[in-house]
Amino acid sequence: MVEISNKPDSKKEIIEAGKNTIKKPISPERKKRREERRARSGFPIKMTGYLWFVLIFANIVSFFDGWGSIAIMLAMAGWGQTNLLRNFQQIGNPDLFTYFGLSNTPVIMGIVLSIAGTGVVAAVSFKYLVDKFGRRPLTLYTAIAFLLCALATSFSPPGPEGLLFFLIFRILANYFLSGDVVVIIIAEESPDHLRARLMGVVMGMSSIGGFACGIIQTLKIRVPIPNPWGFSLNWLGSMSVWQSLYFINIIGFVLIIPLFFWLKETKRFEAMKKYEDWRVKKGLKPKTTWFAPLQKRYLRPMALGMLGGFLFQVIYSAQVMFFGLYLTKQMKMSQELLGIVTLPILLAAALGIMLVGSFMDRWGRLPTIRIASYITLLGGTLISAPAVFVVGDIPNPVLQAIVVVGDCLGIFGLVITVAGVMILPVEMFPTHIRSTAMGWISAITRGAMILTPFLMMFGAEEVGGLGLTYHFMFIFMDMIFFTAVYVIYMLAPESKGRALEEIVATEVYAGREKIHKEMKKESYILYLIYIASFMLLSFLYVQTTKATLGNMIIMLGFYTILSLAGFILVYYIKKHYM
Repeated sequence: MVEISNKPDSKKEIIEAGKNTIKKPISPERKKRREERRARSGFPIKMTGYLWFVLIFANIVSFFDGWGSIAIMLAMAGWGQTNLLRNFQQIGNPDLFTYFGLSNTPVIMGIVLSIAGTGVVAAVSFKYLVDKFGRRPLTLYTAIAFLLCALATSFSPPGPEGLLFFLIFRILANYFLSGDVVVIIIAEESPDHLRARLMGVVMGMSSIGGFACGIIQTLKIRVPIPNPWGFSLNWLGSMSVWQSLYFINIIGFVLIIPLFFWLKETKRFEAMKKYEDWRVKKGLKPKTTWFAPLQKRYLRPMALGMLGGFLFQVIYSAQVMFFGLYLTKQMKMSQELLGIVTLPILLAAALGIMLVGSFMDRWGRLPTIRIASYITLLGGTLISAPAVFVVGDIPNPVLQAIVVVGDCLGIFGLVITVAGVMILPVEMFPTHIRSTAMGWISAITRGAMILTPFLMMFGAEEVGGLGLTYHFMFIFMDMIFFTAVYVIYMLAPESKGRALEEIVATEVYAGREKIHKEMKKESYILYLIYIASFMLLSFLYVQTTKATLGNMIIMLGFYTILSLAGFILVYYIKKHYM
């Protein structure tokens, strides 16, 4: 390996070379030579029959991963209804609250979702095993474990004592989420110019799974299998809808096992494994360890994934978990109308994440995120503004339509930016720690699923009891969004069309500085302008609603501190490690 001098002149030359590489397009001759080298090394330069198979296999795993993840939200369809109305509508078909004898309040909903999300945070413990033993075997083990846990969930006993059984298997199912493993397989097997596109398709299939799960919920399809536990409310001899959602995951179990035997180990892992075995024979310490990604050299991609991912996940979790409450409590939508408008919103999310890879491979990673951030801002504005104009309990179809259009735009842009935070770190880590690093990032990122319910409940229900509402809580999300976009602008490289090894060598090991002056200057300006406008909107909100100034300052201060902490951390990383 060629060593790079630490002398100032040498570092200057590296940075200048990096600038020149960015400015100069790759010539056809150089591109051809790169493709020839890749072909000789055994990596495909175009779609092959086997790569199509891998894509189909990964999509099946991701589809049922997304199905199982959204099912718990749909199981809570009865929140906000009175006990009398809920019991009348759910004779023989109880929702999760009725089945377990729980109060259908948002606070209980938040607690259940937070506890169920702890399994995702703990999943880092087995992501290391993917780097140690291989992508192929862990794909099978995690997929089967996830589906079995989902199946066991559908047979949870009724009553408060059955809730413990339900939560244990939801924690285990989240622990074995296998979508991350197949995304890594796709990243390591894809041609450089198609990598983001194929990764985006696989991640998008998770949203498609959630969309399909929503259709089953809307059509109230029930599996005709008697619940062995029975149920007190005139049980009619078949599973309820929410139990059926979990039981149908068995389809994935049936498909994944036979297809697995055609799946091969990735070439990058096989090469890395040979190198690791050689190191063991020489008596050297293994490079693959649980804590290897926490080294200083990986601070930039880890901060990009953890900080950006956490902030985006707070927004996404708030949308998924609590947008229904916003529509019913403030936009005065009925439960039936809510079920109808959820479908185009889910479809917009699936469309955005299915297209994000194509956009990134065509326009570049950062330009795509830049455009998506403006779309999200427009959607967020359309979501937040109408609630101020609602009068009493009278539904306003025009304002409702504006909010739905805004959420379709907002979720479309949001999933593109979220996908960017998922794709970019994967490309920046070397093969021997790629899964372990993404496990750490996933643990922090999805930890937002635990924080968000309490954050929203405190802001909108406890503090909100004196004025703040879900409407204002979604205004706060915009501040977090701009901070997350700032993190991407500052830390992410432009990796369009580059080999994984080239990205790691230039962005991590060589410490090359990637210059995007226009974007970085713009991000500083946008950040400062938005902080000022955000505070102005906050005080304007106090004047137009019953919110109190003290409560507004509490929540404004919390989000401002969270945003500034991200700003300072990125500045520190850029100053000392870039």
